[in-house]
Amino acid sequence: MRRYSILFIDDEELIRESFLQLVDWEAHQFDVAGTFKNGETAWEYLKSHPVDIIITDINMPFMNGINLLEHIRMEKLKTRVLFLTGYEYFEYAHKAVQLQAFDFLLKPITTEKLLSAVERAAFDIEKEEAAAEAVGKSQELSRSNFINRMLYGKIKKEDINKEAMGVGIPTEVGCYLVMMAAVDVLKSQKVLEGEIGESKRQLQMKILQKKDMLTEETGEHFELYFARNVSTHIQMVLAAQKKDVFNPAFIRMFIDRILELEKEELWCRITLAVGRSRRYIEELPESFKRVRHAVDNRHMLKGKGWKVIYASDSVQERKEEIQIVLPTDTFLHHIRMGMTEEVEADIKNIYEPFRHKKYISLESAKMVTTELAITAFKGEASSGDESVSYLYYLNHIQQLNTLDEMEDDILRFAVSIAEKRKKGGNHKKKIAEQALEYLKRNYNKEDLSLNDIAAFLNISVPYLAVLFKQETKQNFSAHLLEVRMEKAKELLRTTGYTVNEIAEQVGYNSSQYFAVCFKNIRAFLPESTGIRYKNIRQPCLPIRKALLFLPNTSLFIASILCKSTLYNIKNNTKNTHTV
Repeated sequence: MRRYSILFIDDEELIRESFLQLVDWEAHQFDVAGTFKNGETAWEYLKSHPVDIIITDINMPFMNGINLLEHIRMEKLKTRVLFLTGYEYFEYAHKAVQLQAFDFLLKPITTEKLLSAVERAAFDIEKEEAAAEAVGKSQELSRSNFINRMLYGKIKKEDINKEAMGVGIPTEVGCYLVMMAAVDVLKSQKVLEGEIGESKRQLQMKILQKKDMLTEETGEHFELYFARNVSTHIQMVLAAQKKDVFNPAFIRMFIDRILELEKEELWCRITLAVGRSRRYIEELPESFKRVRHAVDNRHMLKGKGWKVIYASDSVQERKEEIQIVLPTDTFLHHIRMGMTEEVEADIKNIYEPFRHKKYISLESAKMVTTELAITAFKGEASSGDESVSYLYYLNHIQQLNTLDEMEDDILRFAVSIAEKRKKGGNHKKKIAEQALEYLKRNYNKEDLSLNDIAAFLNISVPYLAVLFKQETKQNFSAHLLEVRMEKAKELLRTTGYTVNEIAEQVGYNSSQYFAVCFKNIRAFLPESTGIRYKNIRQPCLPIRKALLFLPNTSLFIASILCKSTLYNIKNNTKNTHTV
């Protein structure tokens, strides 16, 4: 395996330094190209220094991780980008998937997980480079690559003829036809992921054999070219010298022979989509759009029983689709609270409107399912549980083809998370106890906030606020005030500190504000406590008596008492006194 260059981007210097220390990169065949504090400086470097792998935070100044990935994709760089960030930025995951991010890693991350993710990226680069080298060695592969690029609109219309001739595909023929065989792997058949590619190649060879048999039977000659792609589906371009070869009867004969292969290839189910015969090769990309649409929506539009779909039967123009406002906040709350029945009802209510609509695109259904998955992941992440691969599941959704599959899949996933939260038992109580313990240790910090505790526990602030209120019957601010005032009363009873000193020790930089807070607490003690104060010359003693024994006494009033008492003492009493 060759050496791979790696770049790390994070706005926190400590994290950048720790990245260099986590792994012995050189020993694992990686060269660290550098570390950068934001996407802007990193992009300036990337313009002239290609890098194999980038590990970057999402939320950064000047240029965030998503914007950097957009630049990389716009310039068609082959760099693998891995996001290393916190769960609160899950909402960026959908955009990251669209931009083909390689992975999405949650902080904090262990050395083993980081190294594993980087090695997978390197292996992915190695596979891509090997495939690219193989394409360059084979004319057949060059043709299939051209067919793929042409059908998917990656070649300008005016350049199609020239590139077609360059790979040996005739441009002056009688007619062309686009077909697509949608190959679905049957769940009942155990086909390993690594075997699917070889199975697909075998299927293509058998289709060629069927084509030769049809030519021999009918005397009608035509060429068949396959598009190169990584999916299980097979895209085909047919070219014939005679204009009327691809008539309905002839195409039906060819279709029947291809469908016969299901009896031999027991691992798959084949659905065929057929376009209209075209006179010129430049017309094929538009025809393929309709064929592809028919395939993508084969189950949504026709149901599982259909074996052949003519592109003219599918919906050509986008109709008005159903608009759904997803109750993500309610859905997330039900998951976090372990309310499995409510989670199930939420999902059924969301998908039910789809079933009453005459038309709904597969893309819309996947978008809804993806949004629900993102929300469900937030529910899992906030629990501190180990999450399954985030991007893996989002990519899994893209492989689903029916509304029933999507609903069943997300239902199982969301309910499983809710059940995990429910079975956690004392999970919420444990979090609340940890939060209270942190507050008791840090109450004297002037700027202590709920954000600090949430960051320490690695959970969301809204979730902690709700949990805090449920477990303590108080909001955070009220409980913090209570803790501080109890400590202040203790210091007033047991020490000789001034009011200013006590205020500072319990987290206040202003004695006036401290007094206002103390007043609101209504601090008082019963006379039975037997508290005695000595050394009346301490300026705060009258204030102490007022605050301890007079409910609702403000610092202002107490200070007047203090001045009056001191005046009397100075003129009428000795220097010491016992209360």
